[in-house]
Amino acid sequence: MPVPMDYLKLGQLALANGDHQEAVNIFRRALEQRKSARAFSGLGKAFHGLGDYPAARWAFYKTLELEPGHEEAIHHIADIENRTNYRSQSAHQSRFRVSGDRLEFLDGTWKPLFVKGINLGVGLPGYFPGEFAVRKGTYLKWFEQMTQAGINAVRLYTIHPPSFYEALLEYNESGKKLFLLQGIWAELPENDDFLDERYLAERESGNKNVVNVIHGNADLAERPGFAHGIYAHDVSGFTIGLIFGREWESCAVKGFNDKMDRSLADYEGRLLDVHGATPFEIWTARMCDFLQHYEAQKYGSPGLVSITNWPTLDPLVHPSESDYEAELTIQGVKLRTTACNQNEDMESLDVAKFSAKPGGGFFVTYHAYPYYPDFLNNDYLQEENTYLAYLHALKKHHEGQPLLIAEFGVPSCREVSHWHRDGWHQGGHNEAEQGRINGILMKAMHQAGMAGGVLFHWFDEWYKRNWVFFPYEIPADRNPFWFNLQDAEQNYGLLAAYPGYPAKHVSLAGRLKDWRDAVTLYGKDTDSMAFRFNDGSDDVRALSRLLVKHDEGFLYMLLEAKGDIDFATANYMIGLDTCNNQAGEFLLPFKTNLRSPVGMKFLIHLAGKERSRILVCKRYDKYLNVEKGEINPGSSDHGAWVTMHNKTNARRISKDGTRFFPARVFSMSNLRFGSLERENPDCDSLADFHVSGNIIELRIPWGLINFTDPSSRTVLWKDANGMTRKTDGIRLLAVSYKPREGTVCAMATGMKHNVTDHLPRQIETAEHMKVYSWDTWETPIYHLYLKESYYAFKQVLADIPETI
Repeated sequence: MPVPMDYLKLGQLALANGDHQEAVNIFRRALEQRKSARAFSGLGKAFHGLGDYPAARWAFYKTLELEPGHEEAIHHIADIENRTNYRSQSAHQSRFRVSGDRLEFLDGTWKPLFVKGINLGVGLPGYFPGEFAVRKGTYLKWFEQMTQAGINAVRLYTIHPPSFYEALLEYNESGKKLFLLQGIWAELPENDDFLDERYLAERESGNKNVVNVIHGNADLAERPGFAHGIYAHDVSGFTIGLIFGREWESCAVKGFNDKMDRSLADYEGRLLDVHGATPFEIWTARMCDFLQHYEAQKYGSPGLVSITNWPTLDPLVHPSESDYEAELTIQGVKLRTTACNQNEDMESLDVAKFSAKPGGGFFVTYHAYPYYPDFLNNDYLQEENTYLAYLHALKKHHEGQPLLIAEFGVPSCREVSHWHRDGWHQGGHNEAEQGRINGILMKAMHQAGMAGGVLFHWFDEWYKRNWVFFPYEIPADRNPFWFNLQDAEQNYGLLAAYPGYPAKHVSLAGRLKDWRDAVTLYGKDTDSMAFRFNDGSDDVRALSRLLVKHDEGFLYMLLEAKGDIDFATANYMIGLDTCNNQAGEFLLPFKTNLRSPVGMKFLIHLAGKERSRILVCKRYDKYLNVEKGEINPGSSDHGAWVTMHNKTNARRISKDGTRFFPARVFSMSNLRFGSLERENPDCDSLADFHVSGNIIELRIPWGLINFTDPSSRTVLWKDANGMTRKTDGIRLLAVSYKPREGTVCAMATGMKHNVTDHLPRQIETAEHMKVYSWDTWETPIYHLYLKESYYAFKQVLADIPETI
């Protein structure tokens, strides 16, 4: 077992560093181990530092329950009781308007505004969004970091807790400037009935709540999953506009339009008109008109409004993309279902039909990423910049309307989830590449005459799941407890939420101090080897020890040889048995002819900076077995090892049936050489391994070795009994061999096997294999840091004027 962490000491360090948000989780972890007055007191101090005085009061009273005379708790409670809540006294008139195809803001005179925004969620590590774990102190810290980067607006998807609006008002009234784009989330109705009376009542009530919240005039009752409390801080004067809705699924839109017989009609609203519109377009116009009319009635003048849209519902025709049913017909396949498929060019939400009446104001909002849907590539393959070409097409259609791109960006994750022609994939980028590509996209918006761009996202949220990986991140309710570097959705942020505190546990920089708390799984104090070639390089192949440690995101290993690593004369393999030592592959590859005493599920092959890979036993590979009823290791002694792959794009066929666009598949097996240390010339935030002298350090994401939830020691094991199994830990086997020149195959030793050394020293039976295990956890430890992409994006924003 790993060396126990002193969470009380670690929490005090976080408090001393001013990292109160991180300290909350650290003291919660301490309370998992033992409920003590020190842990509750530390938690109270963390909440107090964040400005969450009710939570701090609770924690200090819990302290007094365990230690009635605790002086610090008594002092803090008295301080909290003497505080008075500040309430906003004066309302702010709207300072934003639409002028032609531009947004303008009032700053003495009306000035054109280019929005340089950021999307902000609330899903900190260990929490789902509906738990609203972000506190006022964290908001204020983030606002400062945002504006220092040149960001001038923050976009919310829904109502945040009162502390957000209190912090935003305080920040703006301090002489600084950060505008708000307030979102209004809307779930889809049952049976696609957007006119259902109960559904309409919910939407209108939610719309009223949002308007009242930004005016500091709301008292929202507590409901699970929703922000609540007294909203007393008027931020309407800093609010650019309200953005209603979500990325509306095409099947829901189709279902509603079909229910209404697809009849086109006009809508004459109080502040918004629509002509020749579909039923869904009229419904969205009605929602926007309701928002403006309610605000005008209650507060004197309405702000600006918009509706969330995305390429799936854009009004453009995309010749490169047939729908699912048409593709089957083109291929001669008869459709056997009447179920709706979420086609990407099936329905439209054309807000070019919307026009604001005097006193109102409407702008266009799209989410637009360069890699999805496929037609953002395939329609514009002849263009120099596919993304810019799409923006120009959108702008042309919405001529005369301000057009805001309210979501865009690429993630800094290990795997690719969707392909782009120029490498602007959904994933596969390190932090530096993420910043470079985000900058290209932002410049394209400015060049295309957009009203601005809102980058997705401010910080990394662990609870999220990308379509490629969500089937294997289970149970879903534990997803916030661990970090998956493979998953695109968890890695969009400019601000990293990374396991460990106060820094990364392992920097992949050859620093042995990173490994002081590691478990020495195997070690040798002799010069014995399985075989010597006496070629002057035996020390390179002589293994000294294998160290192991872990955190919420990774399994770390350090393999030490007697001599400095030289891949020309030595290759290494580390086998991983993650569950059930009777299952898996027993025969090691590359003509080593070594049989493991336990079934190995994964094999790390270290053969050089460009040639190292991780392999999986054939029956345990998700890509090869996803269509089958089972994904489990089985049992084999045939050396059936395969590389891991990921299908990111299905084959597409053009509408006229004359062009075919191939499916895309990416390898997940290649191991990336580099260091996590920024000043290191080999710095790469996606590095999997590093070599320094006689040691090899490895950082392997949990998801890559089929852990579905490391916090509960759960692995993928799909069979007739279910999807997962619990494991007691991981068994490891390390070997070295001499590669034949120009190959990765082992040089013959003349023995039964061609391995030159191995750890453990005895490998005859499973009893010789040690288990690396760990305690399960309910609260993750993490730290926040600004990625390299933050600084790259900051440079781009500095070159784009705020006024246009």
